[in-house]
Amino acid sequence: MELRTHLGHVCEQIGVDPNDARLVKYTMNAVFVAPPFVIRLAAGPHAATLARRVVSVAASLEQAGMPTVRLASSMMSQPIFSEGWVATAWQYVPTVSDEPKPVDLAAPLRVLHSLDRLDIALPQWSPIEKFRRRLGATAALPPEDAVELEQWSRTELGVPVADLLRDLYLRCDEAEEDLDRVAWRLQPGVIHGDAHTGNILLPAPGDGAAARPDPLLCDLDGMCIGPREWDLVPTAHGATRFGRPASDYQSFVDAYGVDLTAWAGWPVLRRVRELQLVTSTIDTLAGRPDVARELAHRLRSLFANDFEATWRRHR
Repeated sequence: MELRTHLGHVCEQIGVDPNDARLVKYTMNAVFVAPPFVIRLAAGPHAATLARRVVSVAASLEQAGMPTVRLASSMMSQPIFSEGWVATAWQYVPTVSDEPKPVDLAAPLRVLHSLDRLDIALPQWSPIEKFRRRLGATAALPPEDAVELEQWSRTELGVPVADLLRDLYLRCDEAEEDLDRVAWRLQPGVIHGDAHTGNILLPAPGDGAAARPDPLLCDLDGMCIGPREWDLVPTAHGATRFGRPASDYQSFVDAYGVDLTAWAGWPVLRRVRELQLVTSTIDTLAGRPDVARELAHRLRSLFANDFEATWRRHR
């Protein structure tokens, strides 16, 4: 109900009917299709700062001709606010019915990775800092949400939340030390930061078009300056943890030109990726039983050092 209320406020400001809005994704952000726009709604202490940066980044990427989604309109003032929530509005892109595959990421990533910098300042890649912020937000949840989280942790994991957070903080410290020792093989530069198949769009051909348009990268929240290897992690991790066919990963390797799993730094980046995935939703579990069940499954396999367990994607 709260989400729909804030969506209504945002839609009123940009002139679309909230009754036509359809929720298509809700993990860290709520994403609605509200023709002719896509609206991303978020809340939290850092949401406004991140939204302002994403708006600037998107405009800069468009100016550089990068294969990324476009903001709704240069005439629209963004981000858009509704009390403690913040939204960004994007051009709606009609897509084909085919589900994106890892190989669809290769070409847009190669183009993006040709950039050493943008004409605006980008933050340095600092994944562990973000994980710690999530854990801090979890420790500071309102009483009602904290009680629900405590019950979930004791029931699903057999430990109080304080012990769970302590373990995850320790894993963050260890991952940070491991990253400091990685000998990177690619030159650093502009990276997407979360380049998985859920963040690629396959545009449908326009009327009379003979060829399908090039894939577009979306979800620009993680854009930064960092190691190019990080943008290759989700495809490798998808094959090793999410049960994607090995042939899908090999097609990506052939198209991009790098096999991350054959590199000495892969085990470190795999652990960092798994920390990212278990901390990304831990402070927003209230009222989301499917997400809570999957997070418990992921944490159990992580604590058991079980790299054979298959994880499931959030819908």
